[in-house]
Amino acid sequence: MEEQLPQDSVITRGQSIFIASASIISAATTFAVTWLSSRVLSVDDNKEFLVFWSLMSLVFATLLGVQQEAARLIGSQQDAVSNNKPGGARPLVVALGVGVLCAVVLALASPYLMNYVLSVNTGRSMLLVLIGTVAYALHVYFIGAMAGLKAWTLYGLLISTGGIFTLAASGIASLFSKDVFFFQLAFTATAFLWLVFLAFSPTARSAARIRVAEPVSVVFKAMLWTLLTALAMAAVSTGFPVFLEATSSTSATEKAALLSAIILGISITRAPIMIPLQAFQGVAISHFLAHQNQPVKALLKPVAVFIGIGVVGAGAAFLLGPWLFDLIYPKYAGQLSGAVLAVLTFAGALLALTTLSGTVALALNKHRLYLAGWVVALLVSLVCLVVGTDLVAKANIALIAGPLAGFAVHLAGIAKRRG
Repeated sequence: MEEQLPQDSVITRGQSIFIASASIISAATTFAVTWLSSRVLSVDDNKEFLVFWSLMSLVFATLLGVQQEAARLIGSQQDAVSNNKPGGARPLVVALGVGVLCAVVLALASPYLMNYVLSVNTGRSMLLVLIGTVAYALHVYFIGAMAGLKAWTLYGLLISTGGIFTLAASGIASLFSKDVFFFQLAFTATAFLWLVFLAFSPTARSAARIRVAEPVSVVFKAMLWTLLTALAMAAVSTGFPVFLEATSSTSATEKAALLSAIILGISITRAPIMIPLQAFQGVAISHFLAHQNQPVKALLKPVAVFIGIGVVGAGAAFLLGPWLFDLIYPKYAGQLSGAVLAVLTFAGALLALTTLSGTVALALNKHRLYLAGWVVALLVSLVCLVVGTDLVAKANIALIAGPLAGFAVHLAGIAKRRG
């Protein structure tokens, strides 16, 4: 018998558990890939892989704007599948156009990226970035479409299989070569997993054919707004190590090891909080769409939950973090103290608050407020990185100050709308 939705809910308990499990799998595979690369690659090559990972994650996280807008657009039109008006847009086609546009922008920026960010296999690495960008725009469209259609099983599968595939591909690459390029290739290949779902899932094929009431220009403009916001959001979150690398001198091997340790520390302290939250982004949009009349009230409970998680997590990181970090990443043993790992953990919880408040703004169709909060968060973080000198101190300050500033902007705008 099909599980019934509770009152005021957009997802069943069983579906929530399934998505939570999918997010745990995704987080676990992230840990596993970073562990594998740290064991197989040299310190310098692993730093290059982690920076490439951060660059691709920055691009992929920016394209989450396509996912969020697809979820909002399709979710706000309950009859989206049957609403096939001749003049309406096909969100899949628009998503492809957005992916191509992003690839063109990256191609124009490639001289800078190859000179200051990528330093190994620059030509091949840049080609992977461009191809992966176009493919991932379609991948996140299908994730967003599944959220809009409330097809939560497929939604969870799309989230979890990417990490599993990356881990498997990285494992195979490590057996045959210690070349960092093969690890980069394994990570990029996940952008094409949507083709498997398109081939075997009738629901995915149905989502590919959806035509909404809005014209192409309106949908494209809305996706660009969320894309710009997601870019600022990604720069503060997944792309942060790229800016840390660009604003730091890593000429010495010791400094390269410290930078790698900080990037790993950010990854492992954020993953337990941010990966589940990102997995539930589609659910969150649906939830806040259902509570548009009381957005602040709908936001308060999850904010309290994440603050509590941040406090508890920071305490655990202070006590157990250095031991676990040194155990998992022995090449970087002794680089990060318990206090640093505690700050990084709590900073991850603050980032979750900004993510939640931004989701509320998006659900309210306030794209400018959504963008403003993340732009402020990005600017504050960059100022902290540029002004600071000590690598660890400026990273910690930027990771705390940026998300707090963005959350304040979102909350002020949401409260003003309520009034």
